[in-house]
Amino acid sequence: MFRVALLAALSAATVPVAAQKADVPAILPDASSGDDIIVTALRIPRERLPTGVYWNYQSMLPSKIARENAQMFFRCALKTSRLKSMRMVVDGEPNSAKARFAQGWIKTTHRGCYQYTAPAMPETIADVGGSILDRGVIVESVLKSYAPDAALTPSITSDAAVQSRFQQREGLRNRLRLPNDRDALVFASCLVRQQPVLATRLFQSEPGSLLERGLIQTIIVQGRECVGHASRVAVEPSLVRVYIMDAFYRWVVAARGVESLIPADA
Repeated sequence: MFRVALLAALSAATVPVAAQKADVPAILPDASSGDDIIVTALRIPRERLPTGVYWNYQSMLPSKIARENAQMFFRCALKTSRLKSMRMVVDGEPNSAKARFAQGWIKTTHRGCYQYTAPAMPETIADVGGSILDRGVIVESVLKSYAPDAALTPSITSDAAVQSRFQQREGLRNRLRLPNDRDALVFASCLVRQQPVLATRLFQSEPGSLLERGLIQTIIVQGRECVGHASRVAVEPSLVRVYIMDAFYRWVVAARGVESLIPADA
């Protein structure tokens, strides 16, 4: 089962000291930098960064493989899935019985989409629908299918009306998330609000690429207020992308003032 490791990594980070202000290296990319410079960010010595972003190498490869497998499966499964089920997964209440059932239904009714032997399924459909990774892949797939041009800017995420819609909707919608899951989304939502342009470019990047890693590093360093200016953060790129894309979707919904990015008449 895909584990939520983000919060554990953050809690292990060095205790932040607000009074200590590290100078940001001039070579650190920002939202105006090109993608080639973002990739080069991976070569910046971490001791020169105000927040050192480290990869959790113990679980990074298994997470990358799990994400690739989930992407291949849902690329096939979502082509013939009911839109009602997809909306419940993406726009319903995470971890609710209805959302878990909808996600499990998509997976159990498309076993033919497995390239090889289908893995053994848990006893109930709700158990099948409990994967955070699967939910994240579905969210990003919906974004790419129904809002491929989605983009956020500082003027959007700082707009009082957009923030109000985001808070009113997400405060209630996420009430059933488990604590680690909810806290990871809060962290990601903060990053997207702080760095909307970089989050947009992460959405446009290829999962598992060097550009993805460079963008994640830069988003966290530039949005270090979201980790309390911690001097060290260890994360898994695949898992961080899942949460940032989830938060990106939520901010886009708030910006457009709609209930879902899946059109009612799709």
